[in-house]
Formats: sequence, structure tokens, C-alpha cells
Amino acid sequence: MPIYYRTYRSFEGDVRKRLRWWEVLKQEFRILIKNRTFLVLMILGSLHVLARVLQVVLMSMVASNPNNQVGQMLKSMASLEVFSVNPTMFFNFLRIQSPVMFLTLLMAGSGMICDDFRNNLMEVFFSKPLNWLDYVLGKLVTLIIVGLGLTAVPAIFLLVLHNILTPSLETLGNTYWLPWPIVLFSLALVIPAALCVLASSSILGSQRYASIGLFMVLLGDLMLGRILPDLLHEPNYSVVAFPLAINRIGEVLFDQRRPMFELSWQWSALFLAVVCALAAWLVCTKIQQAEVAD
Repeated sequence: MPIYYRTYRSFEGDVRKRLRWWEVLKQEFRILIKNRTFLVLMILGSLHVLARVLQVVLMSMVASNPNNQVGQMLKSMASLEVFSVNPTMFFNFLRIQSPVMFLTLLMAGSGMICDDFRNNLMEVFFSKPLNWLDYVLGKLVTLIIVGLGLTAVPAIFLLVLHNILTPSLETLGNTYWLPWPIVLFSLALVIPAALCVLASSSILGSQRYASIGLFMVLLGDLMLGRILPDLLHEPNYSVVAFPLAINRIGEVLFDQRRPMFELSWQWSALFLAVVCALAAWLVCTKIQQAEVAD
């Protein structure tokens, strides 16, 4: 057979027309599950979940028999209200879990985009039937799933466990509305963190610089949110600290009676939306430029 009749085997598969970002997501998870640091951070986040599971189990034992040894021990340590399974417990769980969640997303996502640029993988991605939106969605959804796996998923599990161990109409009446605050507050924690991590990864040249840069920006923002209220004698200026602005939204969702500052939650939501929009614009602009260049 003449050589000019020989060629590469033609593509015989079907081109995915929908959910093409799913391929990017699968690739990112293949990389993450092999990363020891990522697994250690996930285990670290699970320790807090185990502590809360113990709290739910102990309080269910006290509710079933207030005079047992567990109840007497808790009464001797402190008021049972401290250990109660109520909206404040779920709010505190998500609030305390957020630093581990942020560090996990920072480790997992700070190299997602800059490493692709450095390793010339953009040409590989965009040589396939993928566009810039598929690429961005794949990266973003990966981080959102990881973040919700450390926040909303364990919180919903604790809520279900509480209702199973303490089955009553009173328990159901006190907790039936909690899934919505849990999910909304978790999204308020995860989505901005994921977008900011990807934005840092897209504009800086390496994973190390992206991690350090975003961490320093967040630290400076927190310091500003602590200094301004003291200098100007106005607690509402705490809203300029991005984590405190998100915390304000959580206080409203979980109906907390002692907010850190009295400024309306709409200002915090506006601040949140502006930061998310800016981060999304940075990521999309950078990836669109890479797609056009390829």
C-alpha cells in the first residue's frame, strides 16, 4: 500500500455537546486525590465534624434521660446551653470550619490556572471541543464541590443526625428551616473563596505566588476591618473586612441576636457581589485571551 494512503485513525467517538466542563472537573479531581496536602487538610476539616457529631450524640442522650451521668457531667462543666444543638451551633460550625475550607481551596486551586499556563496545557484544552466557559466552569465547580464538602454537606449530616437521634415534633419544628440557612451561608463562604483563588491563580505566575498573594491581601483586609472601627469609633466599618461581611450575612440567616455590627446585611451582600464579580471578570478575561491566542 502506498505511504500516502496511510494516515492517522479518524475520531470515531461522539463529541460531547453538553456538560463539557465535566471533563475538566474529572481531571482536576484526579490530580487532587493524589495530593497528600489536600488529603491532610480534608482530614483536618473532618476532625471538627467528628467533634460536632459527638456533641449531637451526647445532647441526644441528655434529652432522652436528663439525669444520666452525661447530663450531670455537662451540668458540672457548664450550662447545657453551651452544648445545645440549635441554630447557633450550626452557625458556629460553619464559621469555625471556614478557615480550613479556605486553606483547602487555596491549596487546591492556587495552581489550577497558572500551572496550565506554565505547562502549555491551554493548547491541549482548547484543541479539544472546549471553550473558555467550559474551562472556567470545570475549575470553579471543582472548588465549589470541595468547599461544600467541608461546610454544607457535614452540616446537613449533623442536622439529619440530630433529628434521627432526637425524633419528635418539637425537634422537627425547631430545625425544619435550617437547611436553607446552612446551604446559603455555605455558598456565601465557598463561592467568593473559589473565585478569588482562581483569580489569584490566573494573574500570578506560580502556585506559590498565587497562594501568598491572596493570603496577604486577605490578611491586610482583616487588619483594615479591625483598625478602622477603632480609629473612627464606628463598629459598622468592620464591613470592609471581607470575612466579617460574610459573617454578617450568616448572622441574619441564622437569626443571631448579638451581631458584630449593626450595619444592614444588604451592604455586606453588595460587597460580596462586587468582589465575586471582579474575581469572575479577571478569570474569564484571562482565559478568553488564552483561547483566542490558541
